[in-house]
Amino acid sequence: MKEADNMLRDSVNEISAVRDSIQVVDGFDPKLYQHAQPPYVSIYLPVAHEHRQRRRDDWTADEFKDLCKETLRRLAESHDDGAFAGIRERVDYLQDHPDDPVWLNAGKGLAFLMSNAGVQVFNLEFEPPATVTVGDEYYIKPLLRQQACHASYYLLLLNSDRFGLLHGDENGVTYLPLLPSVHKEFAEEFATYDGTEAALDYYSLEGHMSPYHDHKSRKEVAKEEAEKFFRSVDKFMSGTVVKTDTTPVILVTLPEHAAMFRRICTFGTLLPEGIEKDARTLSGDQLRDGAMAIMNGRRKATLEKLTERYQLDASKGRASDDLAKIGFALAERNVEALFVEQGKGLPGTFDATSGTVEYDPNRNPADDKAIDPADPDIADAMVQAALKQDAAIYVLASDEMPTRNGIAALFRHE
Repeated sequence: MKEADNMLRDSVNEISAVRDSIQVVDGFDPKLYQHAQPPYVSIYLPVAHEHRQRRRDDWTADEFKDLCKETLRRLAESHDDGAFAGIRERVDYLQDHPDDPVWLNAGKGLAFLMSNAGVQVFNLEFEPPATVTVGDEYYIKPLLRQQACHASYYLLLLNSDRFGLLHGDENGVTYLPLLPSVHKEFAEEFATYDGTEAALDYYSLEGHMSPYHDHKSRKEVAKEEAEKFFRSVDKFMSGTVVKTDTTPVILVTLPEHAAMFRRICTFGTLLPEGIEKDARTLSGDQLRDGAMAIMNGRRKATLEKLTERYQLDASKGRASDDLAKIGFALAERNVEALFVEQGKGLPGTFDATSGTVEYDPNRNPADDKAIDPADPDIADAMVQAALKQDAAIYVLASDEMPTRNGIAALFRHE
């Protein structure tokens, strides 16, 4: 009996270890390779939502099963069974647990970057083609589409005696509760501040009114008192929220309050553009739409400046869309920014050590199945090399690219 109990305990611990090694993450980090154990598997899965309930539905389960079978088949062709035992364990766990949070919280698609040490799972806001790759590196180019359309920002909702903080992206905004100690500090310093009225306790504001809806100050706040309050808000933001966080902050307040707060603001992540309306009158959807108009405008302006710079630098030899030149620059760690056309494949190989590029326009997938991408892909390999040297990556629509070659680069120097 004791031996059986030990075996059961060991089995439970093993399952727990596998489960804990499967993590949902926000963005690709090149440091992922430091803890991974090859071989490397990348699976992209579209997720059905039409008939989905509180678990993975049958269509998604069948699609994932097919992708896993293809994964194991390819691994078996080039590796001994023991060389991918960890991947097999994690594949089995994901198939056998349809109620795992990975499935319950899935977006329109999922990306699984697998190794023998663990799995990094990415929620996708688009539906990817069903894809499997097995190789010496992960296949990450589809993830860059997510990066291209993703926006992250804070909303600082400000009145003369109230403030609140939200985090948002292109999908909506979420209320960030302030610590009780913060409420206590403000309540002790400002007679008009009541922490219990600072914001409604919505976890998500999507479809709800703003945290200030229906709130009315108990008395008019003098200009001097308002300025003192704003300085305390600035001190709070500088000392906590933005101390190590570079996420841009968008101010939401009336024009007269905006002018006063900007004059005393000390943190550099506050954007010059703001939503100059009383936060009490705005719903969560309106806050999101106003913030995204600002973020999209800034993105457009940034791309226009980059395009102008590319044209100038290209005329001086400091930028190029030539694959050979970009490859050499990457090998020399001389790429400052890389532009990649969204959805365009560049079939062939790139050696990040030597900078050698071999373009193969006639390369075909191994067969006609949808799970075979045009792989290996030069752009994907170049993106990984650029990420490892802290270069900026821009995934752009074809009409946003500075050239028509599908990839281009700005160099750090000639």
